[in-house]
Amino acid sequence: MLLVGGTALIVLVGAGVGIVPVLLGVGRDDLEALGYPGVFLANFLGTATLFVPVPGLTAAGQALIVVLARSLNPALVAVLGGLGMALAELTAYAAGWGLREVGSRHPMPVRGRLGRWLAAVARAVDRLMLRYGVPTLFVLAAVPNVLFEFAGITAGAVRMPVWRFLSAVAAGKLLRAFLLAYLGERLLDFFEHLGPL
Repeated sequence: MLLVGGTALIVLVGAGVGIVPVLLGVGRDDLEALGYPGVFLANFLGTATLFVPVPGLTAAGQALIVVLARSLNPALVAVLGGLGMALAELTAYAAGWGLREVGSRHPMPVRGRLGRWLAAVARAVDRLMLRYGVPTLFVLAAVPNVLFEFAGITAGAVRMPVWRFLSAVAAGKLLRAFLLAYLGERLLDFFEHLGPL
């Protein structure tokens, strides 16, 4: 019971932490002024929203990587942004750890077309995770998508060692952050040279 309560608390904190900046009126300019800590915080807060997407917060964190890579050390910006995203994904892992206990005792029915689609997607991700756990986590972490939450939850539910989970996720998120820092900057330069259409 203590495990379930603790996991529920972690999930609620993880979901709520992404909403706090919005409620406090913290914007991209505020995080940009913070420099390196801002890039970490923006990406941590934008990613720690378990199934509660905060419109623009995730995109703002990743856009901050692109913007700050132009004025700060792009490698350090990428590392801090990637680590912020990776550590925040522990909310999905913790949710899976706790939901395994709850789900085994109280299965929740999924209804409607959306519910059936989500259940089918979750089953597909579960199959990938059971067969190719680390590569699945790496790919889903590297490519922006909504399916990662299913993989993170599955990793926690099957009790994948947290170091394996975090290693695969960090590698994927760091790859994404480095691509944003280096290619994102070049894309911005390209579009600035085009001028107004």
